[in-house]
Amino acid sequence: MMLPNFIILVKLYRLFRTSHSTDLKGENRKLVTTEGPNTNNNYINSTAFIPTVNRLVYIYSEAYNKPFFLKTCNLDGSDKKTIKTFPAGTNVGLVKATSDGKIFYTLPGNSYPNQTPSKTFSMKADGTEEVEIKVPLYASISDPDLVSADGNGILSTNGYFGVIVNGIFDELKSFNVLLNEVKDQTLISDLSLSNDATKLTFAQKTGIAGQYEIRIKNVVKDAPTSTVLYTLNIPSDASEYSLSLHFVNGTKNILVSYGKFTFPKGSANDYTQCELLDAATGKVTQTWKFMGDEIYNPTTN
Repeated sequence: MMLPNFIILVKLYRLFRTSHSTDLKGENRKLVTTEGPNTNNNYINSTAFIPTVNRLVYIYSEAYNKPFFLKTCNLDGSDKKTIKTFPAGTNVGLVKATSDGKIFYTLPGNSYPNQTPSKTFSMKADGTEEVEIKVPLYASISDPDLVSADGNGILSTNGYFGVIVNGIFDELKSFNVLLNEVKDQTLISDLSLSNDATKLTFAQKTGIAGQYEIRIKNVVKDAPTSTVLYTLNIPSDASEYSLSLHFVNGTKNILVSYGKFTFPKGSANDYTQCELLDAATGKVTQTWKFMGDEIYNPTTN
């Protein structure tokens, strides 16, 4: 079975979440995974694609005070398997699958009531050969788009690119890729690293309300400043905090999404707007809108 163009995680009108697949026109939408009794509190989170076995991995829990499960399934949602169980209340952060078929997950640690350290682990897709990864950069990363799927590096939200060589952090080769960008770097948000760690995209806020420049640059030391691909104007009824950027088709396209969600249960008038950019020209090649849903963490291949 071929992987759909991307998998989306959807929050519906009630507070439970399911994952669906669509093509890159927003069409042919299909339910992929759903779990449990839909109690208004259960959810699926952190969905990722495992390329070597053509499966999905995701976190599921019925409620925060119940166990969390790291599960895998086929791309149509069949053959669900639990490969890891976490105690109730566990703070599971990043879940990322890499091109060699490994699954990474982080336990960011807790400061209250008892301080616990942040840890990162990897395992095979069947849950075996779990080991702790001694790369401290993972601890502060919660967005899987900041970790190279090819294992080449990790990007922090302040632009520091940690080079990874054979699973080991190489500090001497690492650098900050945003040093020559805008001086006020609070204007920069929604960083996303390509799977091969050669490209970075981010949004830079302008002086106009709701307006952002979608920028791209090469991830190399002393690279020229970023190139403006597209100027995005988020409408006033949408939340600027919902803006999300993802590389699609390698480094060929960038998926831009934003939307509106009526807290706490949503409404039929909620939506997520998606725009697909050509990463070379900045041209918008496709646009579509999902009504009634909040797209929570689009996951692409």
